[in-house]
Amino acid sequence: MRYAVVSDLHGNLQAWRAVLRDIAASRIDRILCLGDVVGYGPNPAEVLESVYAEAHRIVLGNHDAALCGRMDTSRFNEEARQILEWTRARVSRDAVKLASTWPLQLQGRGFRCAHATFDAPSRFGYVEEPADAAACWAAAPDPLFFVGHTHRPAVFVLGASGTPHVIEAQDFVVEPGKRFLVNVGSVGQPRDGDPRASYAIFDSETGAVFFRRVPFDLDACRAAIEAAGLPPVASVFLDADPLRGRRPLREIVSFRPPETAEQGARGAVEIEDLDVLRGRVRRWKAVTAALATFLVAGAAAAGWLVWRHASQAAEIAPAWMPTLVAADRAVDANLLPVPSPGVPPLEGWIVRLGNHRLQEANALTKSEEGFPAFVMTSRSARDPVEIASAAILVTPGQRIALEAVFEKSADFEGTVALSASLLRAQGGTEETVENFAVKEPNLRRKEGVAARETVEIPAGARELRVRVGGRFRGTVRVLSVSASRR
Repeated sequence: MRYAVVSDLHGNLQAWRAVLRDIAASRIDRILCLGDVVGYGPNPAEVLESVYAEAHRIVLGNHDAALCGRMDTSRFNEEARQILEWTRARVSRDAVKLASTWPLQLQGRGFRCAHATFDAPSRFGYVEEPADAAACWAAAPDPLFFVGHTHRPAVFVLGASGTPHVIEAQDFVVEPGKRFLVNVGSVGQPRDGDPRASYAIFDSETGAVFFRRVPFDLDACRAAIEAAGLPPVASVFLDADPLRGRRPLREIVSFRPPETAEQGARGAVEIEDLDVLRGRVRRWKAVTAALATFLVAGAAAAGWLVWRHASQAAEIAPAWMPTLVAADRAVDANLLPVPSPGVPPLEGWIVRLGNHRLQEANALTKSEEGFPAFVMTSRSARDPVEIASAAILVTPGQRIALEAVFEKSADFEGTVALSASLLRAQGGTEETVENFAVKEPNLRRKEGVAARETVEIPAGARELRVRVGGRFRGTVRVLSVSASRR
């Protein structure tokens, strides 16, 4: 199950819509909202309605509690109280009644969610220091907690030392024997100096947590806040707008379109027939003939350069490629063939070089039993280098876990990723989805940095190919790559 964990939307419609688009592109199964749907922002009714429709579960936040009468507004400062009163006048009674039913916590398999703390959730204390996280861990046994409230994404960790500590927000995998408290940040009012909306994705099958930052229309948000006449506290995060102070495009352009036809262009030809234009073109042909001769020579030279660059590309494939059947292998067994160490051709793999003069790819001694490994070297960051597996026969509904561990050289520049292409039938024809899955390495391991993605095979699909590669300058060692059925 892949969860999108969002918090502190605060009536910011522009940010929430941007996050919803990002969630839709991230193959999310469920949305969990950690509260403070309202407060500060200029569109509380619209955001409430959308959250009711999109989120699977919603937790009560302190602003929500004040809105529905479950908390006294005296705990808020003057500006926040003003905005709460303004909000109450703009949302329906049914919306307020529904907010009063939201719980203080959510409990899943191995994780919990709250707006603020877990030791006293109804008091909405802030988790700002490791000691605050320790108090939460003492309140429940789960290894993973999700919170919001501070509007600042962060990760609190408790390991074997028994001393809790906080680290910057970064992707990670829940490790046995450790406990984590994740602050997912704020969708509608981020307060960490980054004006982009913040939320997190949790994959309960792999234990992976990913942080997401999503840009949204800051100008439209600013205009909505100003139109609503809300106090400055509603727009503090806009101070971090990197384009703040720049004049809008409409103020810069030097032309103002006229309001009437009389003010438009006078005496201009309204329309011209294309058949009339043909005669004029014939007269120009004689004039351009000499120029064309000159240009042909230039085009020939340019074409030779293009051909020369294209001729540098190379695809090295073995004489025979096996057909891999996912259903024939046990669950969690690696489906990918392990080639013998050395230079291409490699059994079960295709090597593609954008420039064979500047790039090479070889097989390494496998890192561990059943896991292929490769090394790719490139002196051109412009040309791609890639190693692609034989076709894996798959069936719709299967879940395939993809993983690769990369080690980059000190002089590495560019990008490298684990990806997969998919062959599927659609509309009576077969098509290849080149980037069915793309994952750059972002999980730190002792031996390198890992990329991990679990995909579900869609209807009509029959072949999956795993690829590692990218556009870079330097050396990349792929210490292991795997595809396994889950």
